[in-house]
Amino acid sequence: MHLIDLLLVFLAFYPVVTGAAWMVGGVLFRVLEEGRGPVRPPAGWPGVTVLVPAYNEEQVIARCVEALRRVDYPELQVLILNDGSKDATVAAARAAAGDDARITVLDDGVNLGKADRLNDGMRRARHDLVLVTDADTHLHPEAVRHLTARMMRSPRYAAIAGSPRVTNRGGVITAMQMLETASLIGLMRRTHALAGRVGTVAGVLGLFRRDAVLAVGGYDAQMATEDIELTWRLLEAGHLTGFEPNALVGMEVPQTVRGIWAQRTRWARGQGEVLRTHGRRICHPRHMALWPIALEALLSYVWVLTMLVATVYGVVHWIRFPEDTKFQWMLAWGVGIAVIAMLQIAVATAVELRLDPKLPYACLLLPLYPLAYWTINALAAIFAQTKGLVRGPREKRVVWDLPRSPS
Repeated sequence: MHLIDLLLVFLAFYPVVTGAAWMVGGVLFRVLEEGRGPVRPPAGWPGVTVLVPAYNEEQVIARCVEALRRVDYPELQVLILNDGSKDATVAAARAAAGDDARITVLDDGVNLGKADRLNDGMRRARHDLVLVTDADTHLHPEAVRHLTARMMRSPRYAAIAGSPRVTNRGGVITAMQMLETASLIGLMRRTHALAGRVGTVAGVLGLFRRDAVLAVGGYDAQMATEDIELTWRLLEAGHLTGFEPNALVGMEVPQTVRGIWAQRTRWARGQGEVLRTHGRRICHPRHMALWPIALEALLSYVWVLTMLVATVYGVVHWIRFPEDTKFQWMLAWGVGIAVIAMLQIAVATAVELRLDPKLPYACLLLPLYPLAYWTINALAAIFAQTKGLVRGPREKRVVWDLPRSPS
């Protein structure tokens, strides 16, 4: 068998195998782990500190703080960490906090970057359990209880990921991100959580054991995706990471092509940096439990490159040998992969329906999703993940550079 034939086999079966694994894992987690309310730990509810890093968030910080005021939890400390904002973020946050004694707005006038600002917040936190969320989120009143109940199931858990919901649902781009959150992120996290190896406890909502985070060095300010990199270091240290789908948080996502491109290239660059930084250590037999998530991250990138090579090869081969049916078979299998993607979204919608009853409306865009949205992610991987794999992390700390869509 020629090399191109091997690549075509990989191209054909990788999305089918992974899609099937995520669907089975997602359904198993839904049946075995979901649907129950937050169970009070035997020793009572431990104290939780909430960290909200903010930079030029004047437009959205008030809604975030108002949602935090409605959180139902007995022992809560909230720290709004202003990171040298140039707008009225501090004034808006303090006005929204009002007389709520649980909320403190910290402002030292210095711009440290998100990673170092969170590290500073970890050291300032009064409680051992620290919840991290973004300034443009809207936390569900019961989210902290759900996360804490999941964390207290085992002392081996160092971090639990929450369940984000897209709140700005007025356009095609945002609707497709609803589909992605359910069909890809939701099913993947459920599948990984069955083994206690969730590969990303994202900054949008995650609960951490502070001592575990500080013991591995905290967030790395040079990484484009500091949350992914921290999660991998926690896993390398022998901790478990989990997922709590009932811990809901509303989030605003990019509404423009420019915004989604900036977001995806940052994520892709960060994934490449993490693979380059941790690849050699992950290969050690003592980290065998992490091989599936590392291999999945690497193979998804290889699949994108293979798709590019196969497309160019197929077009050239068809032009030279129009009577050869190989190109036609490639197109037919591409349609088959799109069908698998739609089946995956259908399963994800069924799994998520309890948490997001309006998700089926986004499924009206299913014909666009595999073609248009995969193209954006594939191009981001080619341009940005390659750079992260080749160059590694930047020499200077990462700054806040994502454009915000108008409210």
